[in-house]
Amino acid sequence: MVNNLKIFIDGACQPNPGSGGIGIYVISNDTEEKISLPLKGTVTNNIAEYEALIFALNTIIKRKELYDHIDIFSDSQLVCMQFNKKWKCKDKNLSVLLDKALKLRDEIKSKVSLAYIPREENKVADELAKDGIS
Repeated sequence: MVNNLKIFIDGACQPNPGSGGIGIYVISNDTEEKISLPLKGTVTNNIAEYEALIFALNTIIKRKELYDHIDIFSDSQLVCMQFNKKWKCKDKNLSVLLDKALKLRDEIKSKVSLAYIPREENKVADELAKDGIS
């Protein structure tokens, strides 16, 4: 079993709503992986943040590895609070994405946590997300 996995995620759009991108920074033991991708269509900043989370969860599933613990970090308080069921999601578009993220989490055999961090602590994922804007 591989020990721990840390994933820093961010979503960005320019303007809001506008073109979007996601950034994923994965740290596993001694390896790092940086992913920057554009999003299709017009998105809001919150949709971009959810898309980053969904991509990260899919990445974990595709790895087919068992971890002691998976820590995901985001600078989106909204996504963290809704995913952790501390806030209700009233937006229909975001509800669909939240449901998808929760279903993906349930597919993962390891314990997954999503924690809020300040933007200053999420600089790598932030830059990756900005790079992903097409």
